[in-house]
Amino acid sequence: MMDTMRISGGAEISVKCNSLSSLVTRRWKTKMFPARIRTWRPAPAGNRLLTVKSISSEPKALVTDSKQEAFASDAAASVASSIKYHSEFTPLFSPEKFELPKAFFATAQSVRDALIVNWNATYECYNSVNPKQAYYLSMEFLQGRALSNAVGNLGLTGAYADALKRLGFELENVASQEPDPALGNGGLGRLASCFLDSLATLNYPAWGYGLRYKYGLFKQIITKDGQEEAAEDWLELSNPWEIVRNDVSYPVKFYGKVVFGSDGKKRWIGGEDVLAVAHDVPIPGYKTKTTINLRLWSTKAPSADFDLSSYNSGKHTEAAEALFNAEKICYVLYPGDESDEGKALRLKQQYTLCSASLQDIIARFETRSEGNVNWEEFPEKVAVQMNDTHPTLCIPELMRILMDLKGLSWEDAWKITQRTVAYTNHTVLPEALEKWSLELMEKLLPRHVEIIEKIDEELVGTIVSEYGTEDPDLLKEKLKAMRILENVELPTAFADVIVNPKNTPVVIAANTEVSKEDAQTGVKKEKEEEETAEVIPQPKVKPPKMVRMANLAVVGGHAVNGVAEIHSEIVKTDVFNDFVKLWPDKFQNKTNGVTPRRWIRFCNPYLSDIITNWIGTEDWVLNTEKLEELRKFADNEDLQSEWRAAKKKNKLKVVSLIKERTGYTVNPDAMFDIQIKRIHEYKRQLLNILGIVYRYKKMKEMSSSEREKAFVPRVCIFGGKAFATYVQAKRIVKFITDVGSTINHDPEIGDLLKVIFVPDYNVSVAELLIPASELSQHISTAGMEASGTSNMKFSMNGCILIGTLDGANVEIREEVGEENFFLFGAKADEIVDLRKERAEGKFVPDPMFEEVKQFVRSGVFGSNNYDELIGSLEGNEGFGRADYFLVGKDFPSYVECQAKVDKAYRDQKRWTRMSILNTAGSSKFSSDRTIHEYAKDIWNIKQVELP
Repeated sequence: MMDTMRISGGAEISVKCNSLSSLVTRRWKTKMFPARIRTWRPAPAGNRLLTVKSISSEPKALVTDSKQEAFASDAAASVASSIKYHSEFTPLFSPEKFELPKAFFATAQSVRDALIVNWNATYECYNSVNPKQAYYLSMEFLQGRALSNAVGNLGLTGAYADALKRLGFELENVASQEPDPALGNGGLGRLASCFLDSLATLNYPAWGYGLRYKYGLFKQIITKDGQEEAAEDWLELSNPWEIVRNDVSYPVKFYGKVVFGSDGKKRWIGGEDVLAVAHDVPIPGYKTKTTINLRLWSTKAPSADFDLSSYNSGKHTEAAEALFNAEKICYVLYPGDESDEGKALRLKQQYTLCSASLQDIIARFETRSEGNVNWEEFPEKVAVQMNDTHPTLCIPELMRILMDLKGLSWEDAWKITQRTVAYTNHTVLPEALEKWSLELMEKLLPRHVEIIEKIDEELVGTIVSEYGTEDPDLLKEKLKAMRILENVELPTAFADVIVNPKNTPVVIAANTEVSKEDAQTGVKKEKEEEETAEVIPQPKVKPPKMVRMANLAVVGGHAVNGVAEIHSEIVKTDVFNDFVKLWPDKFQNKTNGVTPRRWIRFCNPYLSDIITNWIGTEDWVLNTEKLEELRKFADNEDLQSEWRAAKKKNKLKVVSLIKERTGYTVNPDAMFDIQIKRIHEYKRQLLNILGIVYRYKKMKEMSSSEREKAFVPRVCIFGGKAFATYVQAKRIVKFITDVGSTINHDPEIGDLLKVIFVPDYNVSVAELLIPASELSQHISTAGMEASGTSNMKFSMNGCILIGTLDGANVEIREEVGEENFFLFGAKADEIVDLRKERAEGKFVPDPMFEEVKQFVRSGVFGSNNYDELIGSLEGNEGFGRADYFLVGKDFPSYVECQAKVDKAYRDQKRWTRMSILNTAGSSKFSSDRTIHEYAKDIWNIKQVELP
């Protein structure tokens, strides 16, 4: 039978299949872009034929309602059949019931069927064409739920929604059963996931590599005592999207020793061996067949390492020790590293990612070379991008493999490594520029230390050649700043480069007289010294020997990029200035971006439909430059009315979320003011909550009528996790919840002000909060946020930002217009002088700031002691003191700016115009633009469209 089927977006497809999951997995002849026809290769004889012809560029009037209804009916029937099949024949639940969890897994398995054929075709194409391929290595991939994104990218949202209705479910409810994959924490991991989406959508040959964390970072629980942590349970019912590649595993070694082999080559032997096993997750592009791969490594020990003899003798823990030691490497993201064991575990994680991934990349290169391996061509086929310093061990590991296993010379291996690897810097915070104990690394990775020492020695030679030995102080300064090895003696070859001046005796000229007074003073001093009790000199504490990973990444890679214009300038002028003078061409900027598919098209369908209707096309999802066309409608009353209605619908969803997660009821007509980020002092959630406290204090000093006249009703929403061992961040979480508990129960204030902390913030929560946001806070101390990506997501969804000139805020403000961004605070180039002023005791805090601190200490927010928290904002020096992040300095400017926010919000026509212009000005911040720049400027890869 021949049927006509329309998929979401207007494309029609000709196919033979017996279910819709088969339909979407046949091979495209062309890409499914508007005005292009895409057909399927014939399926085996005997299957029912379903035909759909691409008419996405034709007027909708040409398609009759009856044809659309026929398509919808057949598509829904096919999908429903596929879902029912998986519920019966790929079961994870008992057969008696068909409830939401079972419906989710069956639906996900149905969608995965559609992805697998495209996935395999992508593999096959890349193996055949053998293009240069990019490999993105990251310790985090904050993916978010996959179901809605996958059916959206396949263009099958409508078909799956209809099919599930037939089975008694709503697609939204089924999708909500999916746990967020616990593979990341913040912006670093979310950026990596946005990049994968763009790489697939733009048809670039690329893979992602990460680790499969069994228990994630942690599940955040908010109690009366603040934040508590529990293990994530995202894998408890298995992950329907991943496929374990039991035939793809690699040995990863730790400890042991280095010896010379019979061939004169060095060999790393002995020690502890674990096995890294590949788990693959498909990443589908939007309206394209390309489906790239995210390969996650788990670790295990072979069954032979289970000591059966010990087990049978009652030593059960000892018997399984090797298995546990292997598996625990991938238990938790960022395990606590205050102990030596914690540090060793983190280093094991980083090396596992690097070693397993590089072994896999090299094996693929050799396979595609078909027996004619030319290692000089390796950088022409492989680009390795290190997302921050975590994967920096790629550099010595690639060197080790090339030299010790493939037989290359040091010189050849080094040239290949430098041409292959590139590094993205994500921070200017000194504590975040990773350093590892040299002693620990010598124990854990002895061969890599030898390689790093050699790289450091060559770097020392380069520095000496550049600066000479005429000015020993200058040379010493440069070596101290630039070396990879910190607090380590110079290599033997350069031991005499810096000559310390020797003490020389004072020679008194013959015609110089020594006064009697001086002579007597000298005698007196000698006697005093003799009479003084003997002082035992204290031994000097030698600073620890460290390996500076950021310096290694800069030296070992061919490109170093920052992630926003202001950040890249700070990287060049401050963080790596000495390296810039050596290799200026290495350094560049790649401003971050976010995928418009997940972050507006799928998470905000109300706004997406409005944009498509007013622009006249859905092309903006792939070409965000088209969002600029909204500018001409910014003052249109009809658009403004629709815009506000969409925002209200999204706010109602958040009202339900808040009630479900916290028990609080909030007013959807109040302004939704949101700050959702990893909790950190430099991100200044403390500034936000102190501003709220000041607002509350002023409200309490007024009559009811005065309050309503002075203040706009607000719901202030926080979300984010404080790292488990970051005490001050956890104090901030506790303080926010205490303030909320007081304000939310104050009958005098009512709906005029609410403070909400949404527990266990993740991607799925963000997908609800961001579309509902009206004001978003990006208020980090200027010069400390590398870029930020949540600011881009908020702006894209028509939210107005309040913030400092930091990270991508600078570029967002330029794009959306200064009048559509609320700016406050000190600038990046002022920060050093402001801290110096504070250290010298010259800073005078504003009376408003002193007032709010006193109010906090009054006990109004409960019996908890806030001295440590508030004390960090006081004093002029000392650890945890002196307001390093300038909360007090920026406080009056922040309060003044918030008053401007209230004034603007009262004029809803003005506010809506600002909102529209934020969306219109967000086109630059698509990750598609960023990926095109990486592909052209760093990776040198080309797009490959599948046949």
